[in-house]
Order: sequence, then C-alpha cells, then structure tokens
Amino acid sequence: MRCLLALSAGLGTLVAVSVGTPGPAIAGAWTRPEGSGQFIFSSGRRTAPAGALVGGATERNLTVTQIYVEYGLFDDLTIGASAYTEFDLFDADEGSAAAAILARKRLWQNDAGSVASVQAAFSVPFESVIREEFGRSKPDSVPELQLRGLYGTSWWGDWGNAFLSTEAGYYLRSEGAPDEIRLDATVGYEPRRCCMALFSVYGAVPLGHRTGHDNSSSLKIAPSFAYTLWPEIVRNAKKPPVPVFPSTIQVGLDYDVLNGDDGLGLFISIWKRF
Repeated sequence: MRCLLALSAGLGTLVAVSVGTPGPAIAGAWTRPEGSGQFIFSSGRRTAPAGALVGGATERNLTVTQIYVEYGLFDDLTIGASAYTEFDLFDADEGSAAAAILARKRLWQNDAGSVASVQAAFSVPFESVIREEFGRSKPDSVPELQLRGLYGTSWWGDWGNAFLSTEAGYYLRSEGAPDEIRLDATVGYEPRRCCMALFSVYGAVPLGHRTGHDNSSSLKIAPSFAYTLWPEIVRNAKKPPVPVFPSTIQVGLDYDVLNGDDGLGLFISIWKRF
C-alpha cells in the first residue's frame, strides 16, 4: 500500500510532461510524509502527425524535458517546484519554457485509503530568458495562478492494489489570455509490488477567446507503465537499518482525441524518492 501511494503521488507529474503543457507539475491528491521527498526527471518526444513517431513524414518534432521535486514540509502539507522546456527540432525559435512553485494541503483522509486536498501553484514562463525570438513564439505562455481541488481513493487485497485520483482546477491567466477549467482523472493498478499500469485523462476548456492564442478545448489520454527497482531480498537477510528508497522508471504515450494535429507523444521518466 505504501508503494502504491508513493507512485500515485508522482504520476500526475509524469503525465503532465507527456501532454506537453508548460506549468507546474500536478502530483495527485496525496501529500508526502513529513521530511520525505521525491525527485522526477522526465524527457519526451512529440511528433505530428501521429504516424511520424514510427517513421512517417514529420511536420513537427518537439522534445520535452521537465525536472520536478516535492517535499513533505508536514504530513498534511507538501511543497514543490518544477522547470519545463519544450523545443522544436525543426525551428530553433519555436518552443516554450516555464518554472513553477506549488503547495498542496491535505484537508481530509480516512483509514480506507481516501484523501481530499487543495493545491495552489504559480507558473512563470521564461522563454525570453533563453532568446528574444524564442520568447515571442508562444503567446499562450503567460503567468498563471492555478487553484485545484483533489480527491483520491485506493483499494488493496490479494489481487493487488489500485487507486483513482481526480482533480478539478481553475487557471487564472494573465496578459489577457483566456482563463481555463481543467478536469483530470487517473486510474492505476499494481498487480505486483514492482509493476503498475496507469491510464490518465486530461481535459482543458478555455473560458473565452483571444486572437493569436490557442482557444481550443483538449481531451488527452495517456496510458503508461511504471516499474520500481526494489533491491533484491536475500533469504534470512537482516532488515536494512535505514529506509529503502527505490527508483522507478515510467514509460508512456499521450494523444489529444480532440486535436489530432497535435501529434503523438512518447515519454520516459525516472522517479527517485528521498
């Protein structure tokens, strides 16, 4: 069960990278235990059209990278920060970059594995720091205040572990960009301690219209698989005197079913708890 909750606390971050949305990573409804943390490095590729990922003609080729860290300041309060970049391999002046900070406060939980939290995050783009032309390429990259309500629940038994995490958020966007409502959900199943299958759905609806901005709604699906590298257990070996912090590798895909021209994304992530 502890492994399941630790995985669920990081899954939203990784999918956020895969969908290629600049801004703070969202880490699910669960908070981290006081004094513990998690570092995640993610890298991905997005090509359009979708067939280009497996050798077809390529119209757009993006590389996406994100670094994310979160830390349990208290058992019911987790803080975090992230940095995100996206570069177009066909156009050096096209792309986006942003950095963010966040705080997630747990409001309620029960012994059955359910939890409710709220989260606030603030994201600032930094494309212009990289290059002036690069900064002008993404009019949608503006400072954002993100407010979210989160709910998660989990189950476990002889068949394994499973969880569901849901989020609803309002994005206050500056510089005249339309505000957004976002609704996300992720389900995960862990049949064995090492392995977890994940499936996420991410929806975004702009509230208004602005010329020069992407005003379309999106609905992205993102299946993925995570494998945790637990140390080998030797028969009759003594229990380690300190906590064990295994690494986890996650790979997955994402696709926007409302905007097929956005292409297909492939990502790989490495999680390290501390």
